[in-house]
Amino acid sequence: MSVSPRPQKRTANTCITCRARKVRCDGRRGVCTNCERLGFACSYDENVSIEIIQQPESAPATIAVPRRRARQACQNCHAKKARCSGSMPRCDRCRIQGLDCVYRPGKRTLPLPSAGNALSPDVMMHDDGQADMGGGGGGAAYDNQSSFARSTASPVTATFELPDPEEALALRAFDNFFRHVHHIPMFSFLHRASLMERYHAGSLDRSLLLALVGITVLLTDMGPGMDDYGNHCIDDAVAMCLAELEKPSILRLQALVIAVKHRILSKRFSAAFMLHAVASRFATALRLNYENPSLCFLARESRRRLMWSLYMIDSAISGGQPDVALWPDAERQIHIQLPCNERNFEFDLPEPTEPLQPPAPDLKGVMPPLPDVVGFMALQVRIHWMRTKILQFTVKAVATLSPEDLRALPAHCAQLAGELEGFEARLPLSFKWSEGNLRLRTYSPRLGIFIMTHVWWRQCHLDLYRLFISGIKEALPPTALAQLDPDFVARSRRECYNHARAMADMFAQLLMLGAGAPVTDIDLPGCAFQCTRVLYHGLQTAGNELGFTAEGVREMAMVCLRTARQSTTGPACSSIQADIEEVIANGLPLAQAPSPGRTRGLGGMSDMSHMPAGFGDNEAQMVHPPHPNRAPLSSAQAPMTATTMPAMSASGLVQAEVVDTAPVAPSNASGGTSGTNAFEEVINGLNFGTEMFGAESWPAFSNEWLNPGYFPGTSH
Repeated sequence: MSVSPRPQKRTANTCITCRARKVRCDGRRGVCTNCERLGFACSYDENVSIEIIQQPESAPATIAVPRRRARQACQNCHAKKARCSGSMPRCDRCRIQGLDCVYRPGKRTLPLPSAGNALSPDVMMHDDGQADMGGGGGGAAYDNQSSFARSTASPVTATFELPDPEEALALRAFDNFFRHVHHIPMFSFLHRASLMERYHAGSLDRSLLLALVGITVLLTDMGPGMDDYGNHCIDDAVAMCLAELEKPSILRLQALVIAVKHRILSKRFSAAFMLHAVASRFATALRLNYENPSLCFLARESRRRLMWSLYMIDSAISGGQPDVALWPDAERQIHIQLPCNERNFEFDLPEPTEPLQPPAPDLKGVMPPLPDVVGFMALQVRIHWMRTKILQFTVKAVATLSPEDLRALPAHCAQLAGELEGFEARLPLSFKWSEGNLRLRTYSPRLGIFIMTHVWWRQCHLDLYRLFISGIKEALPPTALAQLDPDFVARSRRECYNHARAMADMFAQLLMLGAGAPVTDIDLPGCAFQCTRVLYHGLQTAGNELGFTAEGVREMAMVCLRTARQSTTGPACSSIQADIEEVIANGLPLAQAPSPGRTRGLGGMSDMSHMPAGFGDNEAQMVHPPHPNRAPLSSAQAPMTATTMPAMSASGLVQAEVVDTAPVAPSNASGGTSGTNAFEEVINGLNFGTEMFGAESWPAFSNEWLNPGYFPGTSH
């Protein structure tokens, strides 16, 4: 490469080789990062000569920089014999000309079965339609662990090993992440200064780098044609983490947590469910649920935030079902303090916070004020913990309510409501919900977490009081409600409707800011859907008493829909938006009393009152109708009714006795066997629907998780 004849400004922070190559130099003494990575000679001394290639006298001398082979050209550039930049996901020429940019598979690409060829005997299809290579199918780079990692890849295309993202792409992803995504509580464990320092030093774990790019592509606008590239980044990040399954590290655990959230937002709940279990094992192996006083403050705080992120994901997955949760009793399992506020974390200012359990009121019943060091991240952890207790209580109340439990129900509800009021009472004035506090955060990256803290507080009240609004799955059966004090039931119903109306008002204030809704997790659309359900229930059952009108409720529901549309992206959130549209268009069908001879649950309750989303009969479909754009299931794919399967509790365990029985279904074992068989499997297995992700019963998902033929490449 020729040295420009024009005089150049010489700086002591650029080595001779980087200056000749016209690239940015980090100025690291001894050998800069670029030269170390590429194996070039590196010198900052102008008197030290690097091999100069003599040119004719008319031409300037050039530095002998070893030539590096460019990346493989894409198929379009190769066919036209044009220079290809090799950039991913599209090269410069294809991007400018609007062409589809396709690279030929490399040597390490997983083999794909062609449309007309059968699968190799060494390829096993998983229940989500992914190819798993056997012991001799993929070479050393794809051992059993790596093959299992690839099973979470797209069912359409196999994941190929991506090159490292270009520096410009990585830096833009970092900027978007910390500007728009970092405030989401599950992602707040990353410290920006530490991350950037590690990246520029070339020591950032590749799985974390790819995971960051993947989640940022999903949640922010990174340009056209980036969606597939982001998905490939997540697939490769997961593959690398699982390939090092026996060597857990903090960086790979951070990548796994990001991947779990990506799977949830991408509506791939079964993959998220399993990856979350691996991530929790990583955390246990690394002892993240215990304080480590030997580490510096930043490292300890990052570990705390990572552990609490796992807990909040677990809380959302379990939805109040202790047998599904991996951290069901956080008070006794997680022995660390709550995270500190963002300022202390950002500027390395150590100060103790509070444990998960809030302090008790003083002798006068007054709660102590919240310390300044406790920020919104800690409040998010605590509100998730309180919601978990509420859901555990309501799930148990609906599933296994005894006469003694029924008598104690009002006192238990009052206790949980009091804890929620105590949470709100401790907030400082700047943390409370008001139009002024909302407006002051209009252009702050903390706007999203401020909103979600108060939305979750309202949602906790909906979760608690919807026990008493009959006609929905989460409510107590009419026979149980009839045994309670009518005034208590009426007050609880009013509280439920009032909190739903207050949540809709919050969404309206948010939309009036003019800056658009901040990027959020799946939580905000989910809460908007629950709010819509309760509003329409109030309109259809007590509209005159509450002052609800059809026009007013529709207007509030449209506010919920607009907020959900502006909050985040991804297939899961799109389905929630479709569910809100369905309720607005057709109202909320309410459950009828069960007919005689139906399944009797414990305590004489209706079977539909405690059945998970997706399990049930026509009665369940009436409460949560299928999406209008989805074709009805065939008889072979239809959900099992209460006459063909035992009633299920919210935890998925058999909890009831079947009164009307049907002939025993044939065994699901392989052909050629009869009767009982050790390899017989339950067709439906565990319900991976949205009820396990804190979203209760979103109708758009129920049939998909039930349908045995939903996953490509599977058969039963």
